[in-house]
Amino acid sequence: MNPTANLPGDPQDQLELIPSKLFGHALAGAGLILAGYVMAFLVNFEWLLGGWTTPFVLTVVVAVMVMVLLTVRQDEGKLAFGRAFGLSLLAGFLARLGYNLFNLLLFQVLRPDLLDAYVTLVIEKAEEALAAFNLENLSSDVEGFGTLLETSTRYSMTFRGQCMDALTSIVWLAFVALIVSAVLKRAGQHDGTFNG
Repeated sequence: MNPTANLPGDPQDQLELIPSKLFGHALAGAGLILAGYVMAFLVNFEWLLGGWTTPFVLTVVVAVMVMVLLTVRQDEGKLAFGRAFGLSLLAGFLARLGYNLFNLLLFQVLRPDLLDAYVTLVIEKAEEALAAFNLENLSSDVEGFGTLLETSTRYSMTFRGQCMDALTSIVWLAFVALIVSAVLKRAGQHDGTFNG
């Protein structure tokens, strides 16, 4: 037995750099996102690009971040802003991987034959969006608009494309993590700060 080890009850003894519960919450979030997309795919293929997708993913990600930070606050009794930000960003990133996993499973493993239909759907939705803003002539004015959109969509569904998508998602995840961390941070009991 190491005589310099922390004594039972010592706060440092209970502090983990990354609490193991974070991975459970993140895995549950990723599973929920994956299940949501599977259900949408089974009901109607066009729902993969529906207006529900962004709010759904955002809601799950925020819920995972909140659950992780509340768990850490309860276990440790305090939660500094920097630690809260790091943990929430990691948890949100891991949860959002459910979206990337769905795309890889569907278009690379289970049904690669649906990629052409997905590309066509993306182009149709892009044209609808342009028309909604009275910019329908933009696609004809910009040379190779359809080809560029098709190429980028096909690339985005590759393994490398999904890795890039996951990495670029860190930008908006960091913004969300900043807000969640600011709300859920908690100062230590005896550090002289107001605990509200």
